[in-house]
Amino acid sequence: MKQLLRGIVWLALCLFMAEGRAQEANGTLVVDIKPFRSEVKLKPKIENQLKSGGIEWGIKDRQLVISLVNKRFVAFDINHLTRYGQSERLELPPGKYQLTCIGLEMKTAFSPEKVLAKGGFFNENILSFDIEAGKTTTLSLDPVIAKDMTFLIEWYMPALLTSVTTDSNTTEPKAINLREDGSVAWPDYSGPLKFVAP
Repeated sequence: MKQLLRGIVWLALCLFMAEGRAQEANGTLVVDIKPFRSEVKLKPKIENQLKSGGIEWGIKDRQLVISLVNKRFVAFDINHLTRYGQSERLELPPGKYQLTCIGLEMKTAFSPEKVLAKGGFFNENILSFDIEAGKTTTLSLDPVIAKDMTFLIEWYMPALLTSVTTDSNTTEPKAINLREDGSVAWPDYSGPLKFVAP
């Protein structure tokens, strides 16, 4: 009986140590959303609405997707909403991760589908970051309406200036939600992130 009890205790100890080693093998990702700020004067009502906003995102198979369009149009599990001024921490397997932003320029149209067709776009793999075992990587998003972004001010869409911080380095902030030469327009995108009704 004593031998059986010792065996059970030993097995439990081994399982506990194995779990501890598995956790040590992971790294930590912190998604840190800075408070909203504007370099231009906004009406108090609009400013208060913007300050209460947040970023919707999901992560799977070493891909992090930030979506500024309604989740029902996206074929990816967008299961996080991080408010401006808040952060989230996740334990992830080590490796290289890619960030894609599904952006939207507001266009006048008679339906959400038409708005997407005119203004939706994909910035695929616009940024990458590494997760290292036992270390922390911080993805910082700074939502700001800058003075030189007058085309954004009309619709009050802040630029998401994004940087990656590790133990040894911080990258230069990059606006991930602006349409650029490498952006793929919504109608032209045929990848796995766009939901297509059967």
